[in-house]
Amino acid sequence: MTAANLTKVDRGKILVVDDEKSIRDVFVHVLSHNLDGVRADVVANGAEAVEAFQDVRYAVILMDIRMPVLDGQQAFEKIMAFCEENNVEKPSIVFCTGFEPPTALMKQVAADPAHCILRKPVKNEDLVEALKSRL
Repeated sequence: MTAANLTKVDRGKILVVDDEKSIRDVFVHVLSHNLDGVRADVVANGAEAVEAFQDVRYAVILMDIRMPVLDGQQAFEKIMAFCEENNVEKPSIVFCTGFEPPTALMKQVAADPAHCILRKPVKNEDLVEALKSRL
């Protein structure tokens, strides 16, 4: 299949992935008030993110890095591999973390402007801009 035959992501959908419910709730609140016509779904870990993306082709995934079950870097790698194997357009991944990201992940993100890393606490306007520019 050629690039023209890729299964496209849905530009109206964002997946929020964080193991802390309060953070998921804040992110969804901010997004619902600043991104008209965009649906934000939520999951609690990287394994759920991989499964959710296989079902719904989210354009952007807002993801924590440190999470139980499957961390953000592992989920990122699994989602990218799924896209390669199934001829699916790759989503943009916006990592949002309160910790220093692993060097390997920083290199992967730096190599592709579709992705970025934000540091918690993140300003609402920075979060909205990072997502809006990738939809």
